[in-house]
Formats: sequence, C-alpha cells, structure tokens
Amino acid sequence: MSKPVKFVRGFHEPKPKDIDKALGNDAPFSNEFKTSFNSLPKPTNDLDWLANYREKGQTYAQFLDQCPFLDDRSSLQEYIYLTLLDNDDRLSILNIDRLVDYTKRFFQMEVKLLPLFTNITWNDKKRTLACTVKGRNNSTSATTLRTRYDSITGHSQICVNHVLNLLKRSVPSDARCLVAITLHDLYSDSSDLFIAGLAQGNCRIAAFSFFRYDPRLEISEEFWYDWKIKRTKSKLMSTIILLRSCRLLTHEIGHLLGIDHCIYYDCLMNGSGHLEEDFSQSLFLCPVDLRKLSKLVDFDVIQRYEQMLDFCTENKFTDETDVLTKRLEILKKEKPATQTKKRSNNGDEVKRSSKRLKKK
Repeated sequence: MSKPVKFVRGFHEPKPKDIDKALGNDAPFSNEFKTSFNSLPKPTNDLDWLANYREKGQTYAQFLDQCPFLDDRSSLQEYIYLTLLDNDDRLSILNIDRLVDYTKRFFQMEVKLLPLFTNITWNDKKRTLACTVKGRNNSTSATTLRTRYDSITGHSQICVNHVLNLLKRSVPSDARCLVAITLHDLYSDSSDLFIAGLAQGNCRIAAFSFFRYDPRLEISEEFWYDWKIKRTKSKLMSTIILLRSCRLLTHEIGHLLGIDHCIYYDCLMNGSGHLEEDFSQSLFLCPVDLRKLSKLVDFDVIQRYEQMLDFCTENKFTDETDVLTKRLEILKKEKPATQTKKRSNNGDEVKRSSKRLKKK
C-alpha cells in the first residue's frame, strides 16, 4: 500500500471559518451555491502543487488592497489582447475563434487579436526561428528568436524570456493585458524540461504554449526533446485541446488581473505541479475568486453563467455543462441575492492601494 501524500509542511488547510473570512462580509452567494463547489483537493502525488508549495491564498479583502486595476487610472485599460506566435498551418489544431469567444464570455470583457508576429520562419541550416515583430507605433523589425534545438529528434523550444521582452515594446495603451499564445514548445533556462508559460504582471504581459496540451503527445518526463505522437480520434482530440486551452488561458489571465492562487475550493485558480494535475482541475472560479472578478469587471453572475453554459454545451464539455446547469438552477431560485451590481464602497471593502502584480 502506497504511503499517503501530505500537504507540504507549513501549509494549513483552510477551515470553514477561514473560507468565510476569505469570501468577505455581505458576499452575494447563498450557502446552497457555495456548497455546490468541491473542497480544495488534497495531494495524491508527490509532485502535486500543495505537496510542494506553501501557499497562503488571497482573500477578497486582500484582492481589493492589491489589485492595481481597481484604481481609477486603469479605467481606460479595457481590452484583453491576444497575439499569435505561430503560422496558420500550425495553429489549425487550435480553434482560435472559439478560444477568443470563451475568453470573452469568461471575463465579460472585450478580447482582441493583435497581429504582432508575422513571417515566422524556421531556418534549417542555422537552427533558428526568425520573425517580423510589429512595435507600438506600427514600426516593424526582423528578429531571430532565442531557441534551443536537438539535432537527433529535430525538436526545438523558444526562450519565453525573449518573447516577453518583445511583448513589452508592444503593449497597447488600452490593454488590461497582452498575451502571446503559441504551439511552439517553450523554456526559460537550460535546466527546464519545459515551461507552459510565464507572466510579468507588472508589465501586463504573458506568453503561453499549448504544445504539451495536445492529447496526441506522449512526452518524456526526463528529456525536453523526447516526445512522440499517438493515435487519437480527431473529434475527441479537438474537444480535449480546446478544453485544456480554455483552462490554461483563463487561469493565467486571471493572474494578470490580480487574482492569486486559490486555496479555498476546487477552483480554476488552484496551482498545479505537473500536467496531469493541471488537466484534472476545474474550469470555473470558486465563490471567492468569482467575487473578485465580478468586483473588477461588474457583470451579472447569471448572465455570465448562461453564456458559459451555451459555449460548453456547443463544444461538448459534458461535465462542465452539468456543473453549470446545476449552479444556474440554484442562482435562478435566489436571483435577487446573487445578481452583481455596481455599487459604491461599503463596509466590507478595505482601503485600496495600487500594488504591482506578483509574477506567476
């Protein structure tokens, strides 16, 4: 019998009173709605997130104090910008239009595609990836991206830090954030097996790879360059990669909007220690983080859930459709209490100051 995996030393599993405190006074959610969410998952693998990281969590009050986007000066930063670091033929596995659509529904914000990277070309002789990059003033420059290459397998990875440096020069003035997405594999330093992505919250930028989210891949846990393709039904494959991509993108944009890792429920904003843990996590925000987002964006919770339900139903996210259907039934029974409306500061809101986002 295998030895049970424990939380990392020093991590304190939240008790009901801790969760109530995290949610804050006058939260617009009933007990029935809150109990429809699963509790924080316990570690089952030595590599799991909370078997290794002593997270403190972020309460609603802490979010109000830390999030820079609650400052009036950020009111002109209206849009989430996505930019594609790939050629159209490589991106065919992703349905970009659906990914953009889901991101709009999830955050209740406008999402725009920004064509920053063009003429992306791999040079076989030099083993380099070149592209043209558009700057903030529409100027363009030819750039060779920093990469590493394995001559035996032919696999390459792009240095994510170089991509972030390019993004810094191109953030639109009306952007809440600018996110580059790619199907190229990424790394940060030579010791990395890979990196799913990296964000610089204080610069409002991030870059993420969906390469290892492809369900056809069998990937080595030892060598960054070792992988092979297995057979997968095409319809199932497209559903799985869309689901995984929606989860990764909304989790990371959540960080860029000031929402830290969640330790209160089974939640989209839980951390992950490895890909299998990532793939098993919820697609939805828990009550604590849902309240944070609704304060930041100001939306009707029921209308948002209805829009997400339509998307999940259309794209055959079966489990997620069932979850949303049940929660909508609860919310509609108690509609006056759960509608989120714009309101002035009240007693449960603490004094806010702008602080830079932590890098995630």
